[in-house]
Amino acid sequence: MKRFTTRPLCSALAALLLGSVGATAFAAESVTTLRIADSLPNGSYIYKLVTQPFMEQVEKETNGKIKFQYFPGQQLGKAKDMLKLTQTGMADIGYIGPSYILDKMPLSSTFELPGAFSDDSCQGFKAFWNMTHDGGFLQEHEWDPNGVIPLLSLITRHHVYVSNGKDIKTVQDLQGLKMRSSGGAMAFTVKELGMIPVSVSAPETYESMSRGTIDGAIFPAQSAFDYGLTELIKSGTVKKHFAGVVLTYSISKAAWNKLDPETQKILLDVGKKISTTSCVGFDEAEKKAIVRMEEQGMKPIRFDDAGNKVVDEAFEKSSQYWAKALDERGKPGSDTLAAMRKAVSAVK
Repeated sequence: MKRFTTRPLCSALAALLLGSVGATAFAAESVTTLRIADSLPNGSYIYKLVTQPFMEQVEKETNGKIKFQYFPGQQLGKAKDMLKLTQTGMADIGYIGPSYILDKMPLSSTFELPGAFSDDSCQGFKAFWNMTHDGGFLQEHEWDPNGVIPLLSLITRHHVYVSNGKDIKTVQDLQGLKMRSSGGAMAFTVKELGMIPVSVSAPETYESMSRGTIDGAIFPAQSAFDYGLTELIKSGTVKKHFAGVVLTYSISKAAWNKLDPETQKILLDVGKKISTTSCVGFDEAEKKAIVRMEEQGMKPIRFDDAGNKVVDEAFEKSSQYWAKALDERGKPGSDTLAAMRKAVSAVK
């Protein structure tokens, strides 16, 4: 898990002193190198806004005692394997998205429900952090049982992007489209609006779009650029957020327990600060990305008031279906939905 290298503090002068004063001991400074892995394209916007600042700040605040080896682009494994890779020690910190591992973390996708929080992403970021730390509902029911601790968290906001060239003017025009979904809460929304959800990971979306396996994708605007989708997208929503995806960089408890309390505190403090403030940058970057897509020829999809009402009603129905489906599986779906809404409302 942790990779240690030792850097002696002894200079030539110290060595001389050691030789003359045998009773004097000089400690060696140990450096812990943590392997951090994700499935993102190299240099993605998430890396620039979250991952890189986190690594740099932790190294700075630990005076170099903590170093990182970064493995982007599925070098250590695919998105669906990140939890297992982290649990088994292949990575110390893994890019874990609950929607990719619904058999292990179905409850955390409550934050992926449309309308879960306002257009201010910071509200969702802060509520999710509170629910996954300090004895929060999701920490108790999902993260602790899986033996991982979120150090960084983010929630991407998703729009509908159509690549098959169909002219979309009304909500009804979406019906029948095969739409990329990461599963979980997003799939309920896709179904409720008459589309057909197809489970496709982010790195596989380009190929599926280009082959016509899917007609479009529920995707963040910034990620559309990172994965090269903008050359395939013909039209897309520019206002309404149709879903979100919860993503984290989480450390295994096995790796965590080998760190001293001071280092643990630094990791959490830096992670919380970045998780709950980078949202401003995310929102600004998302708006700019949408403008860029329009400038490159994407036709904007804007529904009228009646269409927006239909979409809002579908959002609420999908939330209730999501909760009920989990209840029927013996999972606390309704309790999770209620806890999420309470946590969101508590964020000022």
